[in-house]
Amino acid sequence: MRIRTDGDYAHRLDSIESAMDALNENTKTAAVLAACEHIRQDRRRKEKTLNHPDMTEDLAEALSTSELQLTHEVETAITVD
Repeated sequence: MRIRTDGDYAHRLDSIESAMDALNENTKTAAVLAACEHIRQDRRRKEKTLNHPDMTEDLAEALSTSELQLTHEVETAITVD
């Protein structure tokens, strides 16, 4: 797979190089693969976290990113006999 990083796509190179630094990888390919694995694990853990009793709407929003939005809703019911 080739990823264009020329012209209008120059910002992609910055993102990949940033991933190389953050993930301590020596190659662009390794950085992309490590970033993909990270998001796979991160998404699974965030979905699990949404069910934690201490979760709030504000915390869900703080854990969200532009690529992965999280929402948390609290439902309550009251029955009166």
